[in-house]
Amino acid sequence: MDKPKSFNHAKNKLAKYDKATFDLMSVAAEFDDVYNENFTLPDMVYLLRRSFKERLTHSAVLEETKMRQNTDPSSGFCMISSYLIYSMTGGDKVWELQGTPLHWWLYHKQTGTIFDITHTQFSPVDVRVIYLQGCPIDKLKTDEMFYEVLQAKAHKLAHRAGLE
Repeated sequence: MDKPKSFNHAKNKLAKYDKATFDLMSVAAEFDDVYNENFTLPDMVYLLRRSFKERLTHSAVLEETKMRQNTDPSSGFCMISSYLIYSMTGGDKVWELQGTPLHWWLYHKQTGTIFDITHTQFSPVDVRVIYLQGCPIDKLKTDEMFYEVLQAKAHKLAHRAGLE
């Protein structure tokens, strides 16, 4: 009995997502000045991207009762995961948080490299256009309540991913 097309499509999407995770881990391994006493950056990438695939992570962090159908598992986590990595690995000594109203990522100050743990939610062309439109986050958001909510969600994500 043949499996339905939707099963094969989902399996292919998951395989692409997992390959992108390992590609991101390789990029993460190249940053010499990123430091956390408990986790390497590649470990953090792996644990976060694995947690993005879990329904309970979506529920706890994004407060969504259902995972979005036909979307990349990392969709919705860009702001929270970028902020979490930033906070756990040297903050503004190492990174600049960059973004647009639509998407956030990290800019590595020493190398000038963009590090985007959730880039797979966009096509390669779309994400390059987004990067060109980006600016430092402090120019986008200055509201204290926003950062309190962001910190709380980052804490929940760290917990769900096993980074605490």
